Amino acid sequence: MRNGFKFNDKHTNEFKGVTVKTRDRPVFPAVKEQVHSADEMNGEYDFTDVSGHEYFNARTFQIEFGISADNLFALQKKLAQLSRWFKGRGTLIFDDLPLVKWNVRVVDSVSYMPENGGRKAVLSVSYKAMPFSELIFDVIEGPCLDMDIPLDSDIPLDTSEFLTFAGTGTYNKVPNIGDVHTKPVITVTGSTGIFTIICNGVKIAVNHKGDFVIDCGKEIVYDGDISLMADTVGTFFELAPDTDNTITIIGEGTAQINYTPQYLYDAELDDVNWGK
Repeated sequence: MRNGFKFNDKHTNEFKGVTVKTRDRPVFPAVKEQVHSADEMNGEYDFTDVSGHEYFNARTFQIEFGISADNLFALQKKLAQLSRWFKGRGTLIFDDLPLVKWNVRVVDSVSYMPENGGRKAVLSVSYKAMPFSELIFDVIEGPCLDMDIPLDSDIPLDTSEFLTFAGTGTYNKVPNIGDVHTKPVITVTGSTGIFTIICNGVKIAVNHKGDFVIDCGKEIVYDGDISLMADTVGTFFELAPDTDNTITIIGEGTAQINYTPQYLYDAELDDVNWGK
């Protein structure tokens, strides 16, 4: 499959005389199996989804670069430019998957064999990617005007009404438009004391007056540079990949939930259900 990509804000078509071919791009990551087999039993105990859902291993993309140049000296210069570009970690966006980005790093050694008298070479590069892709924007920020979003996508111009909750109450069908569990960032404003958030039965409470942030992914609570972990009890929560998430707020103040949707492969935005 021939297609280019952007890595760390630089596209493959910026390199003259370089073609790109995808050799292997798994559409589903391998599940992390957690099993135990006892001597006197048939089969095994499977604890893979004991927490309520499965977890996944990283996946590997294999990309082939074809390089051509006028002579061996020019070929070596192109190889040096490429090596500086694709080393280390970064964000990768495939041309044929423009709505999602992958967090990757180069793994294994990269070598080449010169061909055609030193005027051609082929590089095989392996990128290890996190198991899920991420939408190129978060739900509160929304898409920019120049993003390649299908015209019939059911993405509201302002998503904040679906993800902002003021004062004590229970809010049903809170959306996670990705297809895997995600850990949100909650910004709380105007708290007057103990502020409690319960998501699908999982509770976290912060005893703080004013504004603060609950980052469920990093598992920290803070007000600017001040940690509020000593004033926090409970468990950081996830949003399930559907619109049945139920949020209960107890306390005075407003909570706004933000996250970057994650996907097993590509984003599906043409029929998003916001729980209207």
